Amino acid sequence: MIAYGLPFIGIAINSTMFYIIFAISFIGGIFSFIYINKFNDYKRLYKEILTPNNVYAVENQKNATTIQNNTLKQIELDNSLTSNKNGFAYFHELFVKRHRRILTKSARKTAIISLLIIAIVIIVTQINVDFKEKTNEIMLIYLPYFVFIMYMINRGTVVTQAMFMNCDHSMLTYRFYRTPKVILALFKERLKTLIGINLIPALVIAIGLPLILFITGGTDNPLNYLVLFVSIIAMSVFFSVHYLAMYYLLQPYNVNIEMKSSTYTLVQGVTYFACYYMLQLQLPTFYFGIATVLFSIIYCLLSLILVYRYAPKTFKLRI
Repeated sequence: MIAYGLPFIGIAINSTMFYIIFAISFIGGIFSFIYINKFNDYKRLYKEILTPNNVYAVENQKNATTIQNNTLKQIELDNSLTSNKNGFAYFHELFVKRHRRILTKSARKTAIISLLIIAIVIIVTQINVDFKEKTNEIMLIYLPYFVFIMYMINRGTVVTQAMFMNCDHSMLTYRFYRTPKVILALFKERLKTLIGINLIPALVIAIGLPLILFITGGTDNPLNYLVLFVSIIAMSVFFSVHYLAMYYLLQPYNVNIEMKSSTYTLVQGVTYFACYYMLQLQLPTFYFGIATVLFSIIYCLLSLILVYRYAPKTFKLRI
C-alpha cells in the first residue's frame, strides 16, 4: 500500500534521501554479515530450522484447521436423518444427507446460473440478428470450448476432499475399511452420487445447447441436436469418473489433510492443460461430439477396471 499508494498521490522520496537510506541499509548489511560469519553454528542451525516442514508447518496447520472448521459448519448433525438402504449404501447415504450443503449447494447454484445465461442468450438472439447468426455458428463448431467449461464446473475435487476430511480421514485407520470388498462397494455408491451431483448443471447445459441451436436457425444435420446433448452428458460423467478414480488410485492426503502426492498434482495439471487446450480448437460439432462420447466411454471403462484392480492397494493414508 505504501510502496504504490504514496507515489500514486504524488508523495515520493527524492534521490538524496534514497541514497542515504541505501547507504544505511548497505552498511547495516555489512555488519550483519560479519556478525553472522562469526557465529560458528549458524549454518547448522539454519539447515535445521529452515526446512520446508518447519517453514510451512504453521501455515499448513492453519489451512487444514480453517478447512475443517468451515466444513464442520456445513454438516447437518440431525439425528432424524436416516436411510432405508443396507450396508455401505446405508453408510454412504447418511454421509451424503449430512453433507448435502457441501456436495450439492454449489452444483445447484451453477445450474441456476447456467439456466440464466441460456435464457439471456436466447433473448438476445431474438433481438440482435448478428448475434443470432454468430451463436448458431458457435453451436456448430465451438463444442470443444465446453470441455473446459465442464471441467470448471465439475465438483470432483470438492466432493473427494469432503469425503476424505469427514469420512476417509478417520475410517482409513481401520483395516477392514481398506479391504477390497469395502473399497469397491463404497466406490460404486460414491460414483453414483458424484455423477448425480455433476449432472445437476450438466443437464441444464445439455438441454440448453440444442435449444439455442434450434432457436438460432437450426442445422442441416438433425443429429447435431442429439450429439450436443449426449456429448455434454458424456463430459460430465467423464470428469466424475476421472476425479473419483484419481482419488482412489492416487489418494493424495495424509492424516493432517496435507497434499502429499506429486503424481496427483501432476495429473491435475495435465487435466487442466488438456482442457484449456480445447479452447484453441474449432471443430464440427457432430464429429467432435461423437469422438468425445467414444473417448469418455473408453476412458471410464479403463478407469473402472484400474480402480477395481488397484484401489485396494493404493487407497490408503499417506505418510
